[in-house]
Amino acid sequence: MTIYCSKKLEAFLGQITQTIQSTEPSDLGDWNGHQFTIDRKKCLIFMNNKTCYSVVMTNVLKKDLKDFEQVFKERLIRQLDHDLNINERQEIKFRKELGVIGLSKSNNDKKIIGTINHHVDNLKYNNYGGGVETWDEVKVTGILNDYLVGTKITADRRRNRDFFRPIELMEDLIK
Repeated sequence: MTIYCSKKLEAFLGQITQTIQSTEPSDLGDWNGHQFTIDRKKCLIFMNNKTCYSVVMTNVLKKDLKDFEQVFKERLIRQLDHDLNINERQEIKFRKELGVIGLSKSNNDKKIIGTINHHVDNLKYNNYGGGVETWDEVKVTGILNDYLVGTKITADRRRNRDFFRPIELMEDLIK
């Protein structure tokens, strides 16, 4: 699995390889990541390119991301448990399918980048609960994953005009 990073996220993580490592294509798809700021606090958002399912990390410090792969996996599992109430069997299967995570420069997927920007604007505008320090990042991300998103991406990467909820597509993907 590969996480494609924006320039800001590349600079923040500082562990990006120039070319995609030999990671096997995952049935779960790849992810795009972006770093943004709310109330002078650094936040990260990651979005799955098959489902538009998001994971938000708030108030992030560089020292907390020394083992980025493990931090991302644990945060993703926590989000899935909150949104979909996954059982232990599903969690084990999901962890196996995640495999090794490679970081790479952005793939310029306009659909995903546009949806990430829309989610970031929603986070900045709504300011859930009076400041990023007081956010429950799992609940806030759950709200984002329950938003309707347009232009559904089909398996053959063709776009149609259906609206969908990322949480529903992720549920179908991990079954």
